[in-house]
Amino acid sequence: MRFMTTIQPRLALCTLVLSLAACGTDTNTSSTANKALDKASATAVANANQPIFPNSTESKNPVAANDNPSNSKKTRCDNRVLFEQYQQQNTGKTQVLGCGQIIKVLPDDNKGSRHQRLLVRIDDYPQITVLIAHNIDLAPRVADVKAKQPISFYGEYIYNDKGGVVHWTHKDPAARHQDGWLDYQGKRYW
Repeated sequence: MRFMTTIQPRLALCTLVLSLAACGTDTNTSSTANKALDKASATAVANANQPIFPNSTESKNPVAANDNPSNSKKTRCDNRVLFEQYQQQNTGKTQVLGCGQIIKVLPDDNKGSRHQRLLVRIDDYPQITVLIAHNIDLAPRVADVKAKQPISFYGEYIYNDKGGVVHWTHKDPAARHQDGWLDYQGKRYW
């Protein structure tokens, strides 16, 4: 029942945006509305397990609150947002859900908060390589990580001239930031 109460308002929003798009006579307006619809649809799907109302006590994570964090679900990969930020060379912070192949396991960064570091080539966009900086002071280290293995992630992307960095792949103990995670070999690390 929760699924229906969560999705129905989002579908109504998508229907409204679609209706507005149909009213546009100008192709630029229609194109803008279609982009808004695509974004609204993607957001509705990506946020299907998030609360509708911001003051809700339910989990803000894109994984249902009752999921066992040690067991990974099959994560649907969607690198489009990361690719858009990369193309725009946007140095702002953007929450992304993505996946790719680990191409190199780097030594840990032990300055300040300790981070496990992985270079990942993004699926469907081989020109993009990102550094995943996974905070191992706040989350468990990814076990037995090896190059040439797939990994999925949910975290904050920041563009740089080398491709970018994904961090915040862990829970926020202060509950001020969106929780993130890494999925590797059937296990979720957060």
